[in-house]
Amino acid sequence: MAVTDRRIPGVYVTIEDVSYVAPPTQIGRTVFCVGVCPQGPHNRVFQVTSQQEFQKYFGDPDFYRTSKSHYIMDKAMQYTGRGLYIRVVPEDATQACALIKKNSGDLSVEISGNFTWSDSEIVIAATDVSSDLVVGDWIFNNDEDISEIHKAKQIIDLVVNTDGTTEITLDSAYNGLTGSSTGAFKFAPFNVVQDSGFDAQIPIPDEPAGVDSDVVYGIYAIGAGKYYNDYKIRGYRNVELEKMFTDEDGEPKFKYMFMDLGVYKVLDDGHEQLVEGPWTVSLVNKTPQGVKIRDLSSGQPLFIQNVINRRSDLIRLCAGTAVTDLKDNTDVAETLRKNLMVILSSGDMVGTNLISAGEEGVLLGSGDDGTVDGVIPLYDPNTDYLYIEENMYGLITQAYNGSLTSIDGSIEKIREVTYPVYEPDYILAGNWPPFVQNAARQLSDIREDCITLGDTGCNYSVSDCLDARQTLVPWNNWTSALYGQYRKRFDEYTGEWITISPVYHAIENHLNIDSRVFLGEPVAGIEKGAIAEPIELMFQGNHTELGDMWDNEINSTIVEPDGVYFLTQFTTWKRLSILKRLHAAKFVAYIRKMVPPLLKDLLQRKGTKFWQNQAQFRVDHFLKRYMETDIEAYKMLDSYSVNVEFDDVSSELNVYIHIKPIRVIERINVYIIVE
Repeated sequence: MAVTDRRIPGVYVTIEDVSYVAPPTQIGRTVFCVGVCPQGPHNRVFQVTSQQEFQKYFGDPDFYRTSKSHYIMDKAMQYTGRGLYIRVVPEDATQACALIKKNSGDLSVEISGNFTWSDSEIVIAATDVSSDLVVGDWIFNNDEDISEIHKAKQIIDLVVNTDGTTEITLDSAYNGLTGSSTGAFKFAPFNVVQDSGFDAQIPIPDEPAGVDSDVVYGIYAIGAGKYYNDYKIRGYRNVELEKMFTDEDGEPKFKYMFMDLGVYKVLDDGHEQLVEGPWTVSLVNKTPQGVKIRDLSSGQPLFIQNVINRRSDLIRLCAGTAVTDLKDNTDVAETLRKNLMVILSSGDMVGTNLISAGEEGVLLGSGDDGTVDGVIPLYDPNTDYLYIEENMYGLITQAYNGSLTSIDGSIEKIREVTYPVYEPDYILAGNWPPFVQNAARQLSDIREDCITLGDTGCNYSVSDCLDARQTLVPWNNWTSALYGQYRKRFDEYTGEWITISPVYHAIENHLNIDSRVFLGEPVAGIEKGAIAEPIELMFQGNHTELGDMWDNEINSTIVEPDGVYFLTQFTTWKRLSILKRLHAAKFVAYIRKMVPPLLKDLLQRKGTKFWQNQAQFRVDHFLKRYMETDIEAYKMLDSYSVNVEFDDVSSELNVYIHIKPIRVIERINVYIIVE
């Protein structure tokens, strides 16, 4: 009888874990930005973990081809390992693709003429058939039954003799019917099309659902745009893995099953450069007996769809229902695999005399950057300069406020804070027009757990900056901050001096101080607000003008002999409140983000005094570290209190937190008295 059978008299002990361990202080910071660029996953929230990864997917900043927000995101990713980026494209942009499809109708076409077949590699045609047959075609005797198409051989040489006959060289000795025939069948089971008709606004599926029944493989760029039209997939036959499945005589059961495939970029000079892979893949996912084909050492599936979608940063592959034709261990299935492998191969196929006819590998095509209002291209072909029209600004605005329809539902989740999928700390809105930046401000205002960094526009005087503050960006939120004074800096990516938003340097300083000191440390002053690279401000302003910017919650940059630095750190909150100070606002947003996880596991607990006390203890313990601490950077609170009440009627646990953040030294008066 089992020891858990409690019918037996005894003492039974059950242990319930109600202990609590406080989570560590959050250090990493997450930035969120929207941009326009030629490459990368589009119309979705895409997470990157480093500057290198950001550039790998979305490319280097280049103001000829990318929005200036691309520069700001690139700068932010130098200081954090958590980034959320939305690449917006016009609604009619398309993904580059290539579909390997079964030929519709008959797999063979009859070629007229008298042919002489023998059990050798040579076939003689009595007439010139070079207009109907070319090197790379597959042929077999038209006296054969159509079910014998597996006897087809590839033409690897074709010579028209002076007497008008044609000498055809096959890849191997013909093993079908020999003798004379009144024609030949040209066997063409597959063709490759670059079909732009596929709906590029849906994610690439992992299963054949939604793909035409005649598709063997659909290969798609990870994002829309012409950029991906220069990429192809090709590789080599892997003979060694065929030995995984052998018969009693040690012969491979499934020839032409495995390949080593890579992704190549076609360069401007025509050469091809390997950019990903090669990866070992199986053309089908299971043996005819239903055994899943896996790597012998790792146990990972080797199916081409699984491998490429798991390993590639550039393309996605979907297997269509026609891939089932390749699975059997029949001669026909083997011939189909052989034909497919020729399409995907580079040059001659390993272990055979077969050749790649025409294109080596499968080139993507039909990718397009899209148009604006159906007329104006996103990138002007005459100037090669980025052009963003108002219609695009509308899409970018929707992306910032979370209302743009994404291809995977991710953008719509950016506004969710009760059950968050994404948790940004900074929303980077600089360099966009005021109405676009306002959408970012709305997002942080809704969430209340992050801060939007925006600017007053590219103004050339203090008065213009103040006018913009009153008319274009009249923000009034503690979850947003505005910076003035665009500046020129040397762009290491293009080798030119460019004008950039002050948010470019603001986010650099915020992230640097957040990680080096603490997120509640004020980011201003000659040390913590210093700008370390040479810049030229669009305007500077005197003491009185800088005071006017101060009064209007515009964070200014000051130039002194000691250096260039941000002078103030205000939010756009017009109320006379501590939340007017950005360091306090960031800390309150941090509390807003951290407290729900502390209490989440108390949901659906009985409302006993124990669990009420748990809420009290957890929040109190969390806040105490920011007042009763020897670490100067963590001293954020002058005082705080936590009060927990349980409402029996509504079954709600109400937690009231009162905090008084420490203010900052904003002015120093020195009185010198001489007697």
